[in-house]
Amino acid sequence: MTEQLRIASGAEHRWGWPVLKNLLRAAGALLLGAAVALLVSPLAAAHISAELDGAGPGDFGVITLGVPTESGKPATTKVEVRIPDDVQLRTVRAAQVAGWGIDITKRTIPPIYKDDGTPVTEVVDSVTWTAQGPGIPPGQFGQFALYVGPLPDAATLALPTVQTFSDGTTEDWAQAANEGEDPEFPAPTVTIGATAGAADGSSTLASVIPWAALGFSVIAVALGIFAIDRSAASRRSTDVAADA
Repeated sequence: MTEQLRIASGAEHRWGWPVLKNLLRAAGALLLGAAVALLVSPLAAAHISAELDGAGPGDFGVITLGVPTESGKPATTKVEVRIPDDVQLRTVRAAQVAGWGIDITKRTIPPIYKDDGTPVTEVVDSVTWTAQGPGIPPGQFGQFALYVGPLPDAATLALPTVQTFSDGTTEDWAQAANEGEDPEFPAPTVTIGATAGAADGSSTLASVIPWAALGFSVIAVALGIFAIDRSAASRRSTDVAADA
């Protein structure tokens, strides 16, 4: 009877555990491959981003645009930021960027008034930075800042932006990013006021959750394989001891 149990245990070791272990190893390889694919595949273009320093409606603040040049594209040589027609910012000042020139255009509006009663009849329509050198090479990014205000009494502010490359081609980042949608060329948008942090946090959390799930899956498979290897090693040790 003991000999029969030992033979059955050996058969289980020869057929059950190796097959299961190979399946788990294959699953682990697939998960790792999926992780690598997510990291290197161009599922979404490198969007132009915009960040506000926390200023709220009626305040003055700094908006910083991050402009990347994707790998495989020509260098970025011009960045044109447009102020929407329905937004009237009395003050728009562009930060100097080393190696770039600045051009500002204005439009005429019905008078708006400063706190001291001074009328304002012109507001900035667009700000354009033009590279005086090589621009932003592929695989790198540049930052362009605007000091603006008073900020509108609105939840968000979109700044449509045209990105021009050294070969003359352009990308117009002007599409509205409605809830639940992922446009190809969304306009860089900031959230105004204290809700900015909450909105950014929600977005960050939403993007982190799938990666965390994938990471935990990979870890779980690795631990499973480790446990099976330990179990198999223990069985082999038991078989050797029994044979002795």
